[in-house]
Amino acid sequence: MAYTAKVSPRNDMFANKIREHAKKYSILGIVDVTGLPAPQFQKIRSSIKKTAEVLIVKRNLIKIVLAELESTYPGVSQLAEKCNGVVGIVFTNDNPFTLFKFVQKNKSTAPAKGGQIAPSDIVVPAGPTSFAPGPIIGELGAFKIKAGITAGKVEIKEDSIVAKEGDVISDGLAGILSRLGIEPMEVGLNIKAIYEGGTIYDRAILDVDEDAILADLKGAASDCFKLSIGLEYYTNENITYFISEAGRDSLGLGVGVAYPAAETIKSLLSKANAQGNGVGLALPEEQRPAGLAAAAAPVATPVANEESKEESKDEPAAEATAGLGGFF
Repeated sequence: MAYTAKVSPRNDMFANKIREHAKKYSILGIVDVTGLPAPQFQKIRSSIKKTAEVLIVKRNLIKIVLAELESTYPGVSQLAEKCNGVVGIVFTNDNPFTLFKFVQKNKSTAPAKGGQIAPSDIVVPAGPTSFAPGPIIGELGAFKIKAGITAGKVEIKEDSIVAKEGDVISDGLAGILSRLGIEPMEVGLNIKAIYEGGTIYDRAILDVDEDAILADLKGAASDCFKLSIGLEYYTNENITYFISEAGRDSLGLGVGVAYPAAETIKSLLSKANAQGNGVGLALPEEQRPAGLAAAAAPVATPVANEESKEESKDEPAAEATAGLGGFF
């Protein structure tokens, strides 16, 4: 008589949930919940409930159902490679990057435990503590934390790096950090990979620096603007600059050839006045008109020079890149 494997009702229920959610949502991913306390998991689960569903399921069950879904969602079975540790599966119709960013922001700190890996450099900051003088000074010294006594209390003299990113945290160090109130660990959902429309985005792709990308785009826009000015290539973005430059050039030309117009008359009168003063000052003192100044101040004309043109090229570029904020 052949043996038939039995599936527990609980596993069958979760398998059906995965199948149902796969039809309801266009995006699914694998999340790591290793070390995440149940209360914090429930809090995070509740916070994303409007846009996503999270199921904590046995790894083997996830792999079996993903293999089953492969025929409908090509490539989805590759997510099985991310099923190590304590994992779950997340479903959403939201943008993968939006979901990743939201999950990252909803992480919280937690005390370190012996055997855990430091997620980043762990620093014990300088400053006073609540400890009375005693063996604690030697315990701190064991981890190269410089300490002394100030006003009857132990004080840490300078910032000390007690563990580098990737180091294993010892039981002793975990105890010291806990006593100092330092919580170096991050707890929360850790998205390992997300599947969407035949493509799998791993953590390295999802974890983007939006500020850096925006800065790069602004820099590229500024460079393109300056290039279009240099090439005299007219666009909607630079036409205001070219019109302004043409206005300055025509005004300078009008003043230079003494062409009277509403825009040039003030400069022409100032220029004529300055020239008249110059003629008057050239006369012997006794022949000069009464009240003529001893020296005529030079009169600036709006004639555009090459230096002013170069300076003005940068100003519109700043305005162009500033407008990029509306696209993000």
